[in-house]
Amino acid sequence: MISNPIPSLLFLKVSWLALLLLLAGCAGLYQGTFTAVSEDQRQAVLESLRQKETTIRMLRGLFQASVSRSGIPFSQRFNGTISYVSPDRLHVRGFLRFGVPLMDFHREGNTYQLYFSAENKLVTGHVDGRDERTQWDQTVQLSIRAIDAVLGKIAGLTETDLRISNNTTHYRLDWVAVPHADDAIQEDFLVRTWVDAQTLELTSIEYRQSYDELVVSVECEDYRDVQSSSASGQGRVRLPFVVRATDHRSGGGSITLNFQEFILNAA
Repeated sequence: MISNPIPSLLFLKVSWLALLLLLAGCAGLYQGTFTAVSEDQRQAVLESLRQKETTIRMLRGLFQASVSRSGIPFSQRFNGTISYVSPDRLHVRGFLRFGVPLMDFHREGNTYQLYFSAENKLVTGHVDGRDERTQWDQTVQLSIRAIDAVLGKIAGLTETDLRISNNTTHYRLDWVAVPHADDAIQEDFLVRTWVDAQTLELTSIEYRQSYDELVVSVECEDYRDVQSSSASGQGRVRLPFVVRATDHRSGGGSITLNFQEFILNAA
C-alpha cells in the first residue's frame, strides 16, 4: 500500500514557514517603521536618561563575570567588585575561588592601569586606544562599555545632532561620533542606542562602523530598583543586573556581568 505524499509535503511546507516566521521575528526585534519624535518627546527622553547618569555619583557592586576571548591568560569565570566615583574614576577587582586575587583595574579619566597579581605584571594604556596600543585595549574597552551601560553613560546625549525616532516599542537614538585627529580609529562611528518606550530603560547600545558594520553591542537586562544610601539622595534608580558586551570583530569576544548587589551613593 502506497501512502499519499501530499500530507507529508504539506506538513514540511508549514514547518518551514513557521521556522522562517520565527527567524524573521528574532531578526526583526527592533525593525519596523520609525518616525522622528516631537520636541516634547525628545526632551522627555533626554531628561529621563540624563537624570539617571547624574543621580549615580558613587556606585559599588558585587558581580560574577564570564569572559570569552582567545588568548586571555586568566580564568574565564571569576568574581569581582566595582567601585565608581563620578565622572570617570573606576576601580575593578577580580578574584578566583577562595578570594585569591586575580587582577586589579584602575581608571582615571582616559588612562588605565591593569595589574595581574599572580604574574606581578602591570599594564598601562589609554581607554580610547591612543598612542601605543596594548593587547589589553580591546578587552578593557569592552569592559568599560559594559560598565558605562550600567552607569547610564550614553554617547551623544548632550549633542544637538543626536537624532531620536521611535516605533511602538522603542526609542532609537542615533549619534555619529566624528574622530579627532589623534584618535586611533579614523572613521565616523555610529552609536545607536535603544530605549524601551514604556519604561525609558536602556535596552542595548550598538557601536557601528560605516553605519552597517556592527562592531560592538551591549545588552542590558533584569532591571531592579536600587535605593540611594545617601540621606540627601534622590530616592532610587533602576539598574540592570545583567549586562552583556560583545565584540563582533574577528578575534573579538564577549563579557557578561551578573551583579548580585549594588550600593548607591554611599560615603
